[in-house]
Order: sequence, then structure tokens, then C-alpha cells
Amino acid sequence: MEEIKLNDDVFEQIKDFISWRLTKEQESLINKLIPNEELKNRYLKYGFCEECKQPESYYNWCYFCKSKLFKQNFKNWTSGNYDVDKFIQEIQIKAKNKDQILEWIEYDRFENVEYLAKGGFGTTFKAIWKDGHISDWNCNDNQWNRSGEEAVALKCLHNSQGITIEFFREVESNIIVSESDGCIVRCFGISKDPKTNNFMMVMELKHSSLRQYLNDNFTLLNWEQKLLNIGRIAYGLQVIHDKELIHRDFHCGNILSDQFNETFIADLGLCQPANTELSRSGNKEIFGVLPYVAPEVLRGKEYTQASDIYGFGIIAYEICTGLPPYHDVAHDEFLAMKICQGLRPKSNYEIPQLIIDIINQCWDAEPSKRPKAKELYKVLWNLNLIVINEDTIIYKQIEKVNEINKKLPSMTQSSLPSNSKLSYATHPQAVYTSRHLDFKNLPEPSNANVNNCNSNPFGMEYSESVRMDFTKLDINPKDESNYDN
Repeated sequence: MEEIKLNDDVFEQIKDFISWRLTKEQESLINKLIPNEELKNRYLKYGFCEECKQPESYYNWCYFCKSKLFKQNFKNWTSGNYDVDKFIQEIQIKAKNKDQILEWIEYDRFENVEYLAKGGFGTTFKAIWKDGHISDWNCNDNQWNRSGEEAVALKCLHNSQGITIEFFREVESNIIVSESDGCIVRCFGISKDPKTNNFMMVMELKHSSLRQYLNDNFTLLNWEQKLLNIGRIAYGLQVIHDKELIHRDFHCGNILSDQFNETFIADLGLCQPANTELSRSGNKEIFGVLPYVAPEVLRGKEYTQASDIYGFGIIAYEICTGLPPYHDVAHDEFLAMKICQGLRPKSNYEIPQLIIDIINQCWDAEPSKRPKAKELYKVLWNLNLIVINEDTIIYKQIEKVNEINKKLPSMTQSSLPSNSKLSYATHPQAVYTSRHLDFKNLPEPSNANVNNCNSNPFGMEYSESVRMDFTKLDINPKDESNYDN
């Protein structure tokens, strides 16, 4: 479709306006001259490009001009794979800001490549990228300015010699949500391992996975820090959902932590083998980490934003308790069946009631009853604002659970007081990497029987709070009667 542009006459009439400081008369003229809302919003937010006289697409970034520069360079590189080349070229042409750029990066531009971890469909390495990512165009030198040497993660995709265009459409999701102020791990480009000919995604390198961070630091975390992490993940999920996208593999291994202990969402769109193709019927196989997969998805239904919310609830519970979900049982068909029947993670580590209400609604068996990411972020942000206020409900609930948790046996701590690491045993058949999930004849999803405490795997706390809609809770200190127990 032809891109809408301002004509020269419109530019001449408004070229001397200051887009972010318009008079009422100027605003009226802008509304008249630029009826296209997307074009008008770009002008008001970013102003004009000095070169082409069109509204920029981001701060100091005009994709009209930048796309021409990328096109001129197409002849100077190739991955050796037509589909990969075409995919990268399309992304470059559409890049609305520097964080949405994708490059072909020759493997010899990396040095000090070291193994990090192996996942379900790929192996991750860390390396030094000698050039670094693109920052802007240098008009004087007629070349791209780059960040210089930087550490990156290389995710080598298993069996990707026959990589499919369907897979790259999934990877494009990662590019679409790349924002400079977001909570999504950025993808810089694609490379190829010369030994195996497997393709590699070149990603931002973070300090560790959230799972490793919790293992190493959980006993040092207070509830304010836990809420900040949960809220930041909710914000990242909101960014994804606002773009009408779905993560599809939302688990703790795909949440990363940096050196400042902030959390980032990773591997959006990378939750399947690189050579996966759509079946003739159009149905996709299910891939994921069983404890985080929503029960309706386990039964073969499509991934939805609501299924992401289910995974968020499991992650939030994991941050609160420190323990991986279902770490002490086999991740098999029996567990899948129990999840469909209402089983959810449990721990004797107490959680403030306001937070458990949020979590319980996230993992409701009925997808339509789960909150939206935007609602989650709003409520969690509000809790973060008042968590240190001694007059609030959340503060008093935290004080109460802290007293209880202090008396827990040392199963949640190392026997050494100076060591902050968690100590727990993991079942040999507990699997926390993405894999193909194929379970037959699972029961219709339902919540646990809240009227029968003996059949409720969560105990009374779950049975009481599951009925509450956290979006309607009043977290004002005056309404403390709801949480006296």
C-alpha cells in the first residue's frame, strides 16, 4: 500500500511551527491540513525530517530516509538464504526507529564466543560483537554510526538449515515491540554458525534468567522488590498485547534480569523449532513449558492473550515464593490432567492476600475471567506506590506474612545464614525448557472445588480468594475489613 505523505504546499504552510508548542490557531490549521491521524500524531510528537520534509517516525529517525539507505546496501550482503535475506530487508525498510533494525551479521564479527545454556529448541552463547549495533547515520562519513564493541547473546537455532518463513513471521513479533523504553529483550540481527550452518539470533545480553536470579537472591528480596519485578513484567506484557500480539511461551526462563535486577521479557516468537511449518489443516502443534501453559491450550486450543496471562500468574507466584512451579513432581500427562482439573502451584510460603487475589484471577480456568495485561499493570503500579506506607492494607498484610515466613523451616534457605541461595530438590522429570506437548483426552478445564477443603490443592487461602475480582478491590486503608483474617 502506498505510504501517505504530506505534499509540499502543506509543508510550506506549517514548516515554521514548533510542533510541540502550537497556538490554538496553529492546532486548528494542523487539524485541517493533516486529516490523517497517524501522520498528524507523528508530526506533533517528532516534528519534521530535515531531509525529506516528512514527519519523522521517531525521535531523530525518519524511516522514509533510512529505508533508502538500507536499500542501497542490499547488494553488499547476503545470508545465502533467499527467505532470510528477504525477511531482513523487509524489516529494515519498515523500521520506525533504531530499535527495530534487524541486520545480517557475519559470524566473523564475533569474538570470545562462550557457551551459556541449552534450551528446548536452541543453544545460547555469549560473545563480543566487534562492531556493535547501529545508532544513527553519519552524513559526513556516509556510513552508519555504531555503538562499538558490546556483549551479546547468540541463540543458535537447532536444525535451522531449513528455516521456514513461518518461523520468521513469529520472530517479527519481537521486532514490532522493540521500543527504547520497553521491557523487551531486543533482537539485533541474524547470523549463521559456519560449522553447523544453523542460524543464530543476535540478542541483547542480560545478566541471567529470572530463575537463576531467584535461586541466587530470593532470601534477600523484600516485597517491594518482588512487586517491582512483577509489575515490570506486567508492563512488558502490556506492550506486547497492545500491539495485538501473543508471546506463546511465557515462562520464567524467558524472563531475564540485568545487573540492576530489572526484568525483561525475551524469546517472543521463538517458542517453536525453526523448521516448523503449518500443517495442511492450519493447526499448529503445542510447544511450551508445561507448568506455565494454560489448561485450554493443553487441550489443543489456540494460544491467546489470556493464555499469556495464565503464564504471568504462574511467574508472579514463582517470584513471590521463590520456587519453580511443580518442582517436586514429574511434568507428564498426569500433571497436565491435574492442571486441567484445577491444580495450581502451592507453597507454605505465605503471600499477602492482595497479591494472591491477583494471581488467582490470572490462573482462572476460564480464560474470559482472567484480567487484561493493562489492568494488571495498573493495579500492580498502584500497589508499588503505597507498599511502604504503614497505613495501607498491603503494608499490614506484608508485615503479617513476614512474621509467618520467618518461622518456616530452612527448606527455602541455605543452611548457611550468609548464603542467599535457595535450596530445593527438583524432580528428575521436571522439565523447564520448551518442548513439544502432546496430551490426549484431557478433561475440560475447571477451578478446584472451593467448597471442599480436602480436595483443594491450594488450601483455604485459595478457596477464599478465588471468588474475588481484584480489579474491583479498594486498596485504600479504610477498607481493611476485607482482609482481617
